Amino acid sequence: MGLREQKAERTRAAILDAALTLYDRNGFDQTTMEQVAEAAQIGIATLYRYFPTKDLLLIDPIARAVGGLALSLERRPADEPLDLALGHALHGYLTAADETGEWLQRLRAHLDRAPGPRARLWDLWHQERTLLENAIAARAGADPGELWVGVAAHTTMMIVEMALDLRRSTLSGRSAAQYARELVRLLGEDGAVIPRLPS
Repeated sequence: MGLREQKAERTRAAILDAALTLYDRNGFDQTTMEQVAEAAQIGIATLYRYFPTKDLLLIDPIARAVGGLALSLERRPADEPLDLALGHALHGYLTAADETGEWLQRLRAHLDRAPGPRARLWDLWHQERTLLENAIAARAGADPGELWVGVAAHTTMMIVEMALDLRRSTLSGRSAAQYARELVRLLGEDGAVIPRLPS
């Protein structure tokens, strides 16, 4: 990363930190772009260059991470079995989320209360799942539309979602990666409750 890119990343991080501090104090809806610019010690034009809308201040960190799970899978050794490669990718993805810890939890708390950005979050979630389906299919030499590919991607994304939600909603101190391990274990047990369709 060149010096210009490093400076841009530092500015972006400063803006997001300032915005999150203001949201914690005043709430998302009550915080103005002018207040964010002032708190980040930048001009309003600079703020709008990085974040053209207020909603992007909440959604940008998640949008920039879209594709991370698929990329992690693509980077696994080619001779590694698919299920193990997918497990490593899942673990790496959640470990990275755990490292952002409190910051990500604060961001998500505001996202949950802001209808516009929250709706965009579902779009990003769908993009992440589609990219994962494509990565699974490419690794297996399969068609992305095959049912088993969709099941693998949806199940993996369900584990991600549940693990992150459990980490946010409990005081156990357990990481999202630890919750994912428990969820995978539970899904693999004979006693796991899976819907049984009527005959």
